[in-house]
Amino acid sequence: MEIGKYVDETVAGWQEQRPDLDFEPMGYMLRFHAMAEAAMTKIEGITKSHGLTVGEFDVLATLRRHGATSTLTPSFIAEVAMVSPSGLTHRLTQLERSGHITRIADDSDRRSSLVSITKTGAAVADQIIEQIAEQSARMYNAIPTKDLEKFSNVVALVSAQLESEVVTS
Repeated sequence: MEIGKYVDETVAGWQEQRPDLDFEPMGYMLRFHAMAEAAMTKIEGITKSHGLTVGEFDVLATLRRHGATSTLTPSFIAEVAMVSPSGLTHRLTQLERSGHITRIADDSDRRSSLVSITKTGAAVADQIIEQIAEQSARMYNAIPTKDLEKFSNVVALVSAQLESEVVTS
């Protein structure tokens, strides 16, 4: 079923059952969710074609964005990639086994290590990000820039609202 039709039917069904409530905001949320899920499915296909999970790519992308020769601490990577330290450990182990990263002891903190991307890892990260950029362009090319700018502004407002609710709740 088409996403728009599904959302419209869901909202209408709830509105019929509970006319005392406003379900229009739920419709916005459902559309955001469906859009994000569809985009993530495409990204998962791209990363999988390179033998990586989206989470593993997040780690490679974080390292690559900071420069091909940079070294980062696992705690920094975990914060930027929004993953728990234990989840990151598994990703780092997989990426190290596949030759995409190296880990060396941190001389300033014996309990930690420093992570760097290898040439192979940088090449794979570059290939994946190119494919994601191309996919993103295809998704949005038919939409006028003015509308995309409005959409981006609305998403920023909704994100800020959600973040403020998390802080105050």
